[in-house]
Amino acid sequence: MRRWAALAITVLIASVPVAAGPATAQTGPPDPAHAIKRQLRSEHGVRISETNRYFFGRKSAVSGSGTRINGRLQLAPSGPAAADFTWRTLPPPGGKGLPSKKSESYRVIRVGADVYDDSDQYPGPVPDGKKWIRFPNHHRGAAARDMARDASQQPIDVYTPSVLKAVLKCSTGKPVPGGFLYRGSMSYQEMRKISGGAFISWASGRPVGSKSKGKVSWQLWTGRDGLLKRLITADTVGEGRDPLVKRSDTRYTGWGFRLVIAAPPADEVIDEADLLEYVRELNEPIPPDAGNT
Repeated sequence: MRRWAALAITVLIASVPVAAGPATAQTGPPDPAHAIKRQLRSEHGVRISETNRYFFGRKSAVSGSGTRINGRLQLAPSGPAAADFTWRTLPPPGGKGLPSKKSESYRVIRVGADVYDDSDQYPGPVPDGKKWIRFPNHHRGAAARDMARDASQQPIDVYTPSVLKAVLKCSTGKPVPGGFLYRGSMSYQEMRKISGGAFISWASGRPVGSKSKGKVSWQLWTGRDGLLKRLITADTVGEGRDPLVKRSDTRYTGWGFRLVIAAPPADEVIDEADLLEYVRELNEPIPPDAGNT
């Protein structure tokens, strides 16, 4: 009898439904800011492919030259640690006003604070065997400084989780095939606030001030894992009918692959200061010949 009672109790317990625990509970979309934070590990990387275009007016189809960037970005717990990419100038859509042939591409390597430009970019003479020019990054133009940091000219720092979290908070999201799409916008002052006062205007190359006018709008696609797949932004300087607009379209692939970017061989590198001295010596006037002419 006791055995039958024990068996009945066992069957009864087995038939009671078990409440879903945290691991099996229904959840919403994955948090992209958390997904990016997990990628900020030493010797991990992501591949970048980006097009930037510049316009006069939000609806203008008239564009000056743009920029095409392709490369790899090495990450670390503190953010982008090194970059290796190529860039080239793009003609206006349809090739109006510029030759139709494809422009040359140039390579840039950044490791820590050192930035190495392909010597083919330099318009003047370079000593034989020197394939790279090492620049202090603050000596380079605004666009070049931006590119060297993360192989991109996007106005949104997607590698700072707190910034990405603030951007997502101002977004509306919806499921799309393969993941999620987030749309939103922020004024320059809001971007300045979430960036800790370090938000840079692409038009001036200077930090946005307390009276600067402008807006950044975005469309951000992520995968089902929350990792970024594509980011399109419109960075508008000023207000009125014909503001300046930079449209950037970036695709991210290969998150988490092992990557270590090394500096170029030392014997192929010349520092900017040494290059300027080399050019100066080449351009020194010919000394007088003591009256022999």
